[in-house]
Amino acid sequence: MELVDRYIHAVTARLPEAQREDIKRELQSLIEDMLEERSPESPPTVEDAESVLQELGHPSELAAKYRGYERYLIGPGLIDAYWTTLKIVTAAIVFSLAAALAIDSFRTDAGTLDSIMSFLASLVSSVAQGFLWVTLIFVCVERSQRAKTAGSGRMKKAWKPSELPPIPEAGQKVKKSGPIFGIFFAVAAIMLALFSPDLIGVWRIHDGSTASVPFFESDVIRHYAPLLCGLAALAILKESVRLIAQRRSGRLLAFHIAMTVLITTLACLMLADDALWNPTFIADLAAASPLPSDGEGFDTLVSVWPRLNGLLVNVLLVYALVDIVLEFMAWFRSKTPSSAKASQKPLPRP
Repeated sequence: MELVDRYIHAVTARLPEAQREDIKRELQSLIEDMLEERSPESPPTVEDAESVLQELGHPSELAAKYRGYERYLIGPGLIDAYWTTLKIVTAAIVFSLAAALAIDSFRTDAGTLDSIMSFLASLVSSVAQGFLWVTLIFVCVERSQRAKTAGSGRMKKAWKPSELPPIPEAGQKVKKSGPIFGIFFAVAAIMLALFSPDLIGVWRIHDGSTASVPFFESDVIRHYAPLLCGLAALAILKESVRLIAQRRSGRLLAFHIAMTVLITTLACLMLADDALWNPTFIADLAAASPLPSDGEGFDTLVSVWPRLNGLLVNVLLVYALVDIVLEFMAWFRSKTPSSAKASQKPLPRP
C-alpha cells in the first residue's frame, strides 16, 4: 500500500543509513500485523491503514524513539551528512594549504623547515576552526529538528497520514556531487585567500625565474578575514542543508535562493572595495614581464585593471543568477516526475 510505503520512508529517512533497511523490515512487519488485527477477514482498506499509522504516531516521533537522539549532540539522523561535510572541509583545507606550500617551495629558495612548520601550524589551526564551524552548523540544524519533534508549531496539530510526502523519485533527489563540490571549492578558495593571497595573481616566467604579481593587497585582504570566514561558514551551511534534505522542495529552493543572494552580496561588497586591490599591480607586472610598456598589450592591461573589480562583481552577479535559475528549473522538473504515481493496492497477506 502506497500510504504505508510513504510512512515507512518518512520514518527511515530520519535514521542513519546503516539502520534503515533493518528498521524498514521491522516496521513493515509491525504494520502488517496491526492491519491484520483490525481487518482479519478482509483486505485492509486505506482507512484501516490511516488508523494504524495515526496510532504509531508522527514519523518524526517514531524515528526519535528508534534512535533515542536526545543523548547526542548531533543525532543519528544527521550524523552521516555531518561526517561527509567534515571530511570535505578537512580535505579542502589540507589540499589548499599543501598546494600553497608546494608552490611556494618551488617558487622560492627559502628554508623548507620553516615552511613546513608554518604549514603544520596553519593546518592544525584551520582544521580546528573547520571542525568548530561544521559542528556548530549541524548542532543548530539538530536543535531545529528536535524542536519540531518535541511538538512545536505544526507538530502540535493532529497530523493525517494522507499528508505524508510521496517517496522521492530519482529526479527529485539532490545529487551529492553538487554540495560536495560547492563545499570543497568554497573552502579551498577562501583558505588560499587567507593564507596565501600573494599566490592569487598573474604568474610570469622570465629568464628562468618565476614571479607572481598578486591581485590583492595582502594587508587589506587579511583585514577581511572575519568576513571570509563568515562566507566559508555560509557556504558550508548552504550546501550542508542540501546534503541533509536529499530531495528538492519549495522550502529548500527558497533557502538556496536566500543563501545565494546573501553570499553573493557580501562577496560583491568586499570585491568592490578599491583598497583590496594591489595598487602597484601594473608597475609590478611590467617589472616582472618582458611585455614592453609601450605595447598594445600593456595599454590593454592599464585600461582594464581599474575596472577589474567591477567586472568581477558583474561576473559574480551573473553566476548567482544562473545558479538560481538552474536550481529553480531543477525544482520545477522535480514537481512533474516522468514516472506515473503507483496506484494504491491492498496490502498483501504474508
